[in-house]
Amino acid sequence: MAAFFRMLSGDRHVAFCPMNFVADTYIGCPHSCWYFYAPASTCRGRFEESSTRFRKFRRRIKSENDFGKIENAITQGQVKGTCERGQEQFIAEAIRHRHPLRVGSLSDPFGLPLEKEYGDTRRVLEILVSHDYPFVVCTKSPFVATPTYVNLLKSADGKAAAQISLMSLDDDLLKHLESRPGAATPSAKSRLEALRRLSNEGVFTTCRIQPMIPQVTEYGMEDLINAVVEAGVDHIIVEFLWLPLVHAKDMGSKLKMALDEYCRAGGIVGDDLRRHGNDLNAFYRSYEDSERAYGRVFYSKRQMARLMPVFADMIAEANREHNAKVTFGSGNEEISFLNSTENCCGVDRLPAFSGYPKCIAQTALRSARIKGRVSLDQVRQHYNPYAEKFTELWNKRNRKGYFFEDRVFKLRGVESDHEVEYAYDDAAIPS
Repeated sequence: MAAFFRMLSGDRHVAFCPMNFVADTYIGCPHSCWYFYAPASTCRGRFEESSTRFRKFRRRIKSENDFGKIENAITQGQVKGTCERGQEQFIAEAIRHRHPLRVGSLSDPFGLPLEKEYGDTRRVLEILVSHDYPFVVCTKSPFVATPTYVNLLKSADGKAAAQISLMSLDDDLLKHLESRPGAATPSAKSRLEALRRLSNEGVFTTCRIQPMIPQVTEYGMEDLINAVVEAGVDHIIVEFLWLPLVHAKDMGSKLKMALDEYCRAGGIVGDDLRRHGNDLNAFYRSYEDSERAYGRVFYSKRQMARLMPVFADMIAEANREHNAKVTFGSGNEEISFLNSTENCCGVDRLPAFSGYPKCIAQTALRSARIKGRVSLDQVRQHYNPYAEKFTELWNKRNRKGYFFEDRVFKLRGVESDHEVEYAYDDAAIPS
């Protein structure tokens, strides 16, 4: 079995992600999204070559013994053979803290035909459920809402949550951005119905509006948010598209071709994007405050700060219209001051999910908002599997200032008694 458990250990994951304990039951992905970043992380080579290799969807589980290794890890902390050797201590620590496991990181755990034929994800979830271990499943596949899996998620008794990705209700747009010869992602309607079915059955359900593509899916957000709130979801995550730096030019070209075809078929994109020839890479780089960091090309910080509150307001309005209580989480750490939960995935609403890392920037932000400022000691009293690395990032400086104030709007670094603290500053946000 190739490494099953992983701890995401990049600076952004250590500092900002409370759900960085992940596992993939399969390798590769059966979906065909031109915007997906995973090929850049898992396959070397140019964009087209990496994408082709990545879509060779295959099993990770090699034998019945692999399920036994996974169970021993969950029950006894015996993680050898389930992860990379250098991560063993961190995986063991995560399991000891009952750090919720996110199933589906670089591959779809309910991808067809493999899950229907082999049921490897079902077997893994049965292990987690039988030992009361909290987990979240992340998928684009409505297969998660078929009776076998609904019953399994319900049997977890509040220790399971489901996230389904859906970026638009426009199937014509999805056809251009999420399909290629011989393959396509499930329709918007089928994913929306899967969200509804899971919600109706009492499973904590999240719609991941990911990626939110500015000047493209931006214009359908109100209809999408209204539809998923009406479907009964518990939580919505919005995250802006980013491009893997190594593939940004080629990915931009592929997305341009798809958007050109979409426009020729009657689709509409924004004037600013159209002026850049529908090339999202060129459009992103046209902003002075776009960022190239962590191997990624990010959208303009000012534009994110302008748009994300609009989306949060749309959720609030949909809640009023449907008498709902859907919470909101930003998948972009800069905008986490808008989050209505302390965990961007919203699972802090579930008592069984108390073991996720709280030694993260969002905890610092919430504490600083209440107390005015926050110290490292106050944040480090909480769990983080990479506590020492978190400390380094807390004190880290770059040419723009302290790491956290550069990454999280409304936090401002201050020195106090030769220590770094972060103050809450309502003006510390691009204007």
